[in-house]
Amino acid sequence: MISLDINGRRHDLDVSPDMPLLWVIRDTLGLTGTKFGCGLGQCGACTVHVDGTATRACLTAASTAVGKKITTIEGLSPT
Repeated sequence: MISLDINGRRHDLDVSPDMPLLWVIRDTLGLTGTKFGCGLGQCGACTVHVDGTATRACLTAASTAVGKKITTIEGLSPT
């Protein structure tokens, strides 16, 4: 079980700590604004902000984001 703060909401998730953050966001939470592109961290389609820093979610293990604020494209909309 890991706990992630995504778009200002806490999510307690039963996922592998090694699961890429991209798949947690897309497959587990259903937030599909963050895209899969190259899978190598080069294209930027999977970029999210982790504590305000642009981060490639396809290369980031979910466990490394515990205790940090994650913002996806959905979190940027004021509505």
